[in-house]
Parts: sequence; structure tokens; C-alpha cells
Amino acid sequence: MASRPRHEALRGLVTELLREGFGARFSELEHERYLVDNSGRIDVAWGATVIELKSDLRREERDVIARMPDYLADASRGTPVDRITVGLATDGATFLAYSLHEGALAPIGRYEVEVDHPDRLLSWLEPLLSPVPEVMPTPIAVALAFGRYSLAFGRAHAELRRQWALVRDNPEVRLKRELWDGLLRQVYGDDVGSDPLFLQHTYLTILVKAIAARVLDLPVEDSSELLSGRLLANEGIIGAVEADFFDWPLLAEGGDALVRSLAAETMRFRLRDVEVDVLKSLYESLIDPDERHDLGEYYTPDWLAARVVVAAVPRPLAGIIHGRWCEGLAGVV
Repeated sequence: MASRPRHEALRGLVTELLREGFGARFSELEHERYLVDNSGRIDVAWGATVIELKSDLRREERDVIARMPDYLADASRGTPVDRITVGLATDGATFLAYSLHEGALAPIGRYEVEVDHPDRLLSWLEPLLSPVPEVMPTPIAVALAFGRYSLAFGRAHAELRRQWALVRDNPEVRLKRELWDGLLRQVYGDDVGSDPLFLQHTYLTILVKAIAARVLDLPVEDSSELLSGRLLANEGIIGAVEADFFDWPLLAEGGDALVRSLAAETMRFRLRDVEVDVLKSLYESLIDPDERHDLGEYYTPDWLAARVVVAAVPRPLAGIIHGRWCEGLAGVV
């Protein structure tokens, strides 16, 4: 696929991908399906997903943007209201994902195929095509599911922008934004806060709190309990998750649904069995390299962090007293 084969060869490979990778039955796949008004044809359709095949998206992306709204509008007819219709465009080497938001086309993801890592393409497509429960929470799987180029981020960021436009002048929301700005100014010594960064931190915070709850097998259906930290406090875990600046979506129309939707996405992972720091990989996958440079951020390599901890904390279990970290260990962490 990554060699950008001809149209019909690509159709065969995409069909094979859907059948072998996601269990699609041949009878469920529709090829060359005419739109209701006969104004065009959808190359491949499977359930609530439509796929447009191209020879080279480097030249044909404009055509995709022009035609995809019609394909998505057509495919959404008869689709259950709780299922979002998603459009994919691919030339085999690149995958672009779109949805419709209030009738307008909204880009929600982009993926460049890595020939040596076919599993990563499957992980990127999986939330879109065939959500599978009990996925192992490896750093790569979590980053592909929720990172900057994931479908989850694309959908959530578009909705957060809409909600922010509705409530940004609310006095409580404005205060949260100003307090966040002030703390960033103290840390970085400059005015680095921006609306896009604030929305990005909001998205990350919602996910982190949901992941923390799912590690403990706690339910995540109550948005207020989740974001306020009461969910963990009720389990006797104090100070780990608390209310902060980023619960503002609960004041916007659709905010509660967005939080519950993002939290539900984490339920696909077996987070109770997590063995590595997936939050680190999630954060790193969200921050744009240029933005990271502007903020002056440098990520400490795992090997160096491990050596520091070994040198500073020779007996780590001795730092746990009645379920709480001692001050010395907490300082190192």
C-alpha cells in the first residue's frame, strides 16, 4: 500500500486490510456505491465508514476536501445517532480522516504509513473501524489512540473549540484561564499561554483523570465526579486527582457528553494491567515539536531518570507509609 499502487490494486489491498485486520465480511463491504442523488460514487463503504481511494494525495487532497462532505452526508443517512460517520481518504501511503461538524468538513486525523510498523496503522484505524475492548496499554498504542494525530484528539479538539467559543467570556471560565496563564508565566518567565495550548491541556487533563480512574477499575460515567477528584477521594486516595482549571467544559453545552465520550475511549484499554508510564508517552505525543522548543522543554531520557532514582532512592518501598509516599521519595518523583 505504501508504494501508492494503482486504483484497483489499492482497492484490493484496502479490502484485504479490512477483512484480515478488522474482521469485515466481504458481504458487508460496498464498492462503488452511488450517492442517493447519483452525483458520485463512494469507493468503499463499511458500516459508518466511507473510504475514498486516490493515486497520490500529495496532488489530490483538494479533490478529497471538495467531495468528502457529500460522501459523509450520504453515509450518515440511516446511521444510528450514536455512531459518528467518518470518512477516510488514502493513497496507501497516507491516511486522512474527516467527519462532518454542523455540515462542514472537519479534519480529525492524519497518518503516514510506516512499512516496518504495520501494527501502528492498525492501532490508528482501530478506534474508527472496529473498537476492540481489552487492548494492552503500551506507550505506542496509547499515543496512537490519543496523540496529536489520533482520531480521538481530532474529534475532541474540534468540540473543545466550539465549547470554548460559547463560554470563554463566562466569569468563572475566564478566571480559570487567567490563573492558568499566571502559573505558566511563573514557570516559563514569559507569556506562553494561548487558547490552543489551554484547550490541549484540557484534553490531556480529562484523559489523565480518566486513565487514573480506569487503572483502579473505577467507573467513569460521572463527569463531575471524575474531573473534581471525588471519584478517587471516595476510594481513600487524597491529593492525586483534584479539581483544577480544566473542568470548564462542564459549563458548556455538550461538555458533559464530551468528557464522558473521552473517558469511555479509555475503557478499550486494560489499564488495570498497565506496566509502563503511558502518561509520559501521551504527553509527548500531544506537544508539537515547535511548541516544545518555544516552551524550552526537554524530556529527560528514561535511562537517566532511572539512574537518578536508583542513586537517590536505594530502598523505594521504605518510602511508602500507610499508602502515602514519604516526602523524600515524593520530592524525587
